[in-house]
Amino acid sequence: MLRKQISNEERRDSIRAKRIITVRHRLVRHNGRKAESIWQLAVTENMSLSGLLLVSALSYHIGDIIELQVVMSGVIDIFNGFGKVVRVSRNKAGYYKVGIKYVELKIKHRPARSIVGSRA
Repeated sequence: MLRKQISNEERRDSIRAKRIITVRHRLVRHNGRKAESIWQLAVTENMSLSGLLLVSALSYHIGDIIELQVVMSGVIDIFNGFGKVVRVSRNKAGYYKVGIKYVELKIKHRPARSIVGSRA
């Protein structure tokens, strides 16, 4: 029986956009246990609606849960939530490419602010 080879493009559930954006990340769960770690900086290589690929000086293990903050120009929240590590590889320069699938999205509720003074 011949098995058809499925390309990476066919396995993705959404289109990837090649974007290089700074991302803050930290480990929150390893081997099912809560982990405390400090925030680290990395850059994205590409992003989609379901996940991202980041280039990091730190390696993670498949299955780790990390907290992510992707902010553009320091003010626009692109993504703020959690992701599960689905793949890790090391490049020739010694950095790690970490594939992350978004999970348990954090939703921030912000009160609306009026730009017009309140009426008395």
